[in-house]
Amino acid sequence: MTDREHQRIPYAVEVHYRTASSFLMAYSVNVSRGGLFLETEQDAAVGSPIELRFAVPGAGPITVAGVVAWRRGRENPEGPPGLGLEFHDLTPGLGGVIDHLVAGYAGMTLLLMSGDRQDRSNLARSMRSIVTTAKIIQAADARVAETLLNSEVDLAVIDLDFDEEGGLATLRAAKAVQPPIPTVALASSKRLRDQARAAGADELCSNPPPFSELQLAIVRALGRPLAVR
Repeated sequence: MTDREHQRIPYAVEVHYRTASSFLMAYSVNVSRGGLFLETEQDAAVGSPIELRFAVPGAGPITVAGVVAWRRGRENPEGPPGLGLEFHDLTPGLGGVIDHLVAGYAGMTLLLMSGDRQDRSNLARSMRSIVTTAKIIQAADARVAETLLNSEVDLAVIDLDFDEEGGLATLRAAKAVQPPIPTVALASSKRLRDQARAAGADELCSNPPPFSELQLAIVRALGRPLAVR
């Protein structure tokens, strides 16, 4: 990058995605519509030009230019700190990259752990409605769930109410996989949701979760970057 470009773009960031599937989710929900929320402690003034480089498995580096449209600090109760980005012109080559990733897309694998058979059935039905191409693998307890956790799993949805300790152990096991598996924790009490957050849960839902709440949590967890640098 030239000195002139450094002056024109004072803030550059690289966003790493765990899988091509997670990037496609982020793209379909946000990027294709001309914007993206970037969860980060870094700060930049509203209106600042920004260069965003996507690092996506199965694709070369993708660079998009935009501006900071809004920002949210840690003290804001509405959500995590970060920057709301607006893209004016998506790079012409981005369409080709998306086509390439879609052509090799094999679908997602979602793990569901719940000790109650009826709850597990209802949750699996909702998850299939949210991610229609997903393969849902189910576990009735933490022992089975932990044997199913591997790098091929795109997301784990974990019901903590049936077995608190087992559910928390499964959350920790999911985050120990490399790269870590995104997780959605379901819990009926604030105490248990706080414990789930401490164990590494990416998203929290009430239990049983309303469909719209579960949908938002799953989409956000699937599209969240692995790292922002």
